Amino acid sequence: MISQEIKKKVHLALPVVFFDRYLPLALREGFSLEVGLDDEALDKFTEKDFQAFARTLDEHGIKRSVHAPFRDLSPGALDAAIRRASVNRLKQALETAAIFSPEIVVLHTGFHAPYHLERKDSWLGYAREGFAEVTTHAEKLGLKLALENVSEPDPSWLTPIVEEIKSPALGYCFDAGHAYAFAKTTWEPWLYAFGPRLFELHVHDNDGSWDLHLPPGQGKIPFAEIFSYLARKGIKPLVTFEAHRKEDVLPGLVYLEEIFSQTSW
Repeated sequence: MISQEIKKKVHLALPVVFFDRYLPLALREGFSLEVGLDDEALDKFTEKDFQAFARTLDEHGIKRSVHAPFRDLSPGALDAAIRRASVNRLKQALETAAIFSPEIVVLHTGFHAPYHLERKDSWLGYAREGFAEVTTHAEKLGLKLALENVSEPDPSWLTPIVEEIKSPALGYCFDAGHAYAFAKTTWEPWLYAFGPRLFELHVHDNDGSWDLHLPPGQGKIPFAEIFSYLARKGIKPLVTFEAHRKEDVLPGLVYLEEIFSQTSW
């Protein structure tokens, strides 16, 4: 069994396109949610649909964050037309996200090593411009944004964006699974670099070979170290567990509850 407290402390990732399948269970259990607004959801559902979803979450007292769309999007693209389309799509997504009154909205940078690794300065310049526009839009909507590491090899692909935009509405989301599977690094350089601007933490596990999205505690990522470090530093980001299978939810939450107890989280 897990406590009601852990259900409030940890958001579970749930794409809107899976609401018909899993939302009744989430409502019954009282899980906090990270609402996934992917491209399919934005194209399939209307504003009235999203308003109805938000009302349902309100009626059940569900805390929520939002994950913005990311497939094919690249706000720092070297191609100006792709940059423009990406920024416009993210601004549209933020308007939909605002309907849910989320604590945080998570975004990907769109970094793609084969295109951007040898053009770092150019990519960072374009990414700053794109995310500055997106951040300004978020500020108008009263939203806080968190840039998430995905395949970036180190934090220097994110920090120049966040630190130079200098908005209290823009921070970081650290995904330990991505750091271990894609960047092949430990957690330390990322959390040292992100510091108190760490708005959110994505939790799932792997063995370092691929982004397996195992429940925490079933791979090699030392989550106890991560939470202990953050507790010592007084940094307390929103925590989202990105389970990819229904049967992984319970063991993942049981493990996190144990870690939270050990680290006074």
